[in-house]
Amino acid sequence: MKKTLLVLLLSLGMSSAALADPTPKKFVFGNTEIVSVKSAYTGQTHELIIVYPDSYWKNPDKKYPVLYFTDAYWDTPLLAGAYGNLVYDKMAPEFIMVGLSYPDGTDYGSARVRDYTYTSMLMVPGSGKGDQFLNFLEKEVAPLIESKYHGDKDNRTLAGASLGGLFTLGAAMKTPDFFTGYIALSPAVFWDGGAVFKLEEALAKQHPQLKARMFIAVGSLEPAQFRGSIEQFEKQLASHQYKDLQLQSYTIEGMGHGTSKAEGYMRGLKWVWQNR
Repeated sequence: MKKTLLVLLLSLGMSSAALADPTPKKFVFGNTEIVSVKSAYTGQTHELIIVYPDSYWKNPDKKYPVLYFTDAYWDTPLLAGAYGNLVYDKMAPEFIMVGLSYPDGTDYGSARVRDYTYTSMLMVPGSGKGDQFLNFLEKEVAPLIESKYHGDKDNRTLAGASLGGLFTLGAAMKTPDFFTGYIALSPAVFWDGGAVFKLEEALAKQHPQLKARMFIAVGSLEPAQFRGSIEQFEKQLASHQYKDLQLQSYTIEGMGHGTSKAEGYMRGLKWVWQNR
């Protein structure tokens, strides 16, 4: 009887101690930093979520490839996980990730429509500020990363999904010599009646060379509007036979608009740094 009471008292004590713990541990990503930037081009305050490679602090003189990606407030955990697996399997070099984000309290839906679209639609107030956001990225963010955070100016990749994918393709059309890699997942190329198709036509006439590796993907279960317009854009892009463009088009079987991102980023990151 005494032994039974002792066991009961010990178990009650352990339960009370567990319940009384006022500071439970939280999982936090290491090697990360958030940098706030007020842009002269957008007039907005933006946040950069920087994810450093493991060797970063041991190699102060090394220049690293840089992945710039949209929608960082959603996709940073996904890309941080993808990064570790790609480097472990030696399918990508160590690289710095720079996620494009906004301060807490921002309406992400409105902000991304504003910043990731290059043309304005009357039915979507505030849209069409992509040129300003691209200037922010190329003239403020990239110089900061390359001057202060060891970014390699000759090895930049831009990535995004949906409207972020539209922004990525538009960047390739507008400043074709700035990035060396592009990953566009489920890009919303139907935006504004397919305005990005016109950008691509203009580029083909003026700039027959596009020295980059480009990955465009779509999920097989996505709405027909996405799948059909993306396939049409890929055909138009390929028909112009840009010198030095290495294009991979990929369909992610059995996945939809959101679920296709995990495999899409994995394959896209592998593609843009393949043999480099």
